[in-house]
Amino acid sequence: MDKKVKKIKGRMIMKVLIVRLFPDEININNYNVQEIGLAKALVKKGNVCDIVLYTNKEQDYEQKIEVDKNKYITIYWMRGKKFLGNAFFDYKKLKKITLQYDIIQSGGYDQIYNIKLLRKLDKPIIIYHGNYYSKYSKGYKKKCLISDLVYKMFRKYKKAAFISKSNISTDFLKRKGFKNVTTIGVGLDIDRFKVDSEKNQLVERLTEEKEDFKYLLYIGKIEERRNTLFLLQLLNNLLKTNPKIKLILVGKGKQEYKDLCKGYVKENNLEKNVIWIDNISQNQISQLYNIANIFLLPTQHEIFGMVLLEAMYFGLPVLTTMNGGSSVLIENGKDGFIEDLDIDKWTNVINENLENKIIGSNARRKIIENFTWDKLSDKFIEVYQKEIEQFKGGK
Repeated sequence: MDKKVKKIKGRMIMKVLIVRLFPDEININNYNVQEIGLAKALVKKGNVCDIVLYTNKEQDYEQKIEVDKNKYITIYWMRGKKFLGNAFFDYKKLKKITLQYDIIQSGGYDQIYNIKLLRKLDKPIIIYHGNYYSKYSKGYKKKCLISDLVYKMFRKYKKAAFISKSNISTDFLKRKGFKNVTTIGVGLDIDRFKVDSEKNQLVERLTEEKEDFKYLLYIGKIEERRNTLFLLQLLNNLLKTNPKIKLILVGKGKQEYKDLCKGYVKENNLEKNVIWIDNISQNQISQLYNIANIFLLPTQHEIFGMVLLEAMYFGLPVLTTMNGGSSVLIENGKDGFIEDLDIDKWTNVINENLENKIIGSNARRKIIENFTWDKLSDKFIEVYQKEIEQFKGGK
């Protein structure tokens, strides 16, 4: 490929390589991969965008994903070494791939491999970052100690360019001394919801009961960090005045915590009002959003929370805590609700908004107008263009 940046009708057309630095192989058919959503949007606008992903396979290989007619994303599946949640790819192999591209986007302040890319690659580099410190992310704080030390040793990399997923993560980076930070957020790939899928039998039954019940929906891990037990206590409180409420819990978790939650359900006779779903396909998940009345995410710490994007897109009022995603997505009381973890406060919000169509309508409009990948990709392109021009000017 021609390495030079081209322009069509005054618009810069770029070749972008996204390098995912997390050392886990992901199933791109069942997992909502942010890198793929962004890449598809960039390709639709005439750019080239490919992705490097980690693989556990015995050999590296390539995979093509069709975006539009004669437009593709190439995924470079690469083997690498793992260390403290970091992926270390074979640098010579990765460098050979990067020669085709104008700009590289990697991920995560805590990913040590970023320093190697910044030191050795003769390319502009953007780091896409989402995490932040909280009292519930002590492990992450320890993990960052290595990056803190490395950036201190190589002070010139404090000028590195970042795109941030949330206002909270932007504050995190600026406290570290980084000034070149642009807050953009995370987008939604709505094409995933246009695929026809078989009806889920349980969802069909719940749909038939919808005239008689109101549904509260939670999707995520069943774990202490996301306060599943709080949701069950909340349900118990709601049922004192409204027996026609059911809580749908979608997700898996460690057996010890699940047993704790199921023990609470049994002790408080909530079996008829709690629906457990261990797993549901991405294609069928839209069916759950369509029957729910309110989406709940009582998380202690969330980098972003794709479920917030999804629920808002499907027109659900969302009730959550202050976290990465809500700091960007929700204007409290207008298109969603942000509350501390207080049973009485959450009870009041739910009781007052079970029939509220305006909040959900505002939420859907916000996602469609501002937080699809097609919308956000223009902001990424602006940052890419700026960094490419500054890189060329500095040579």
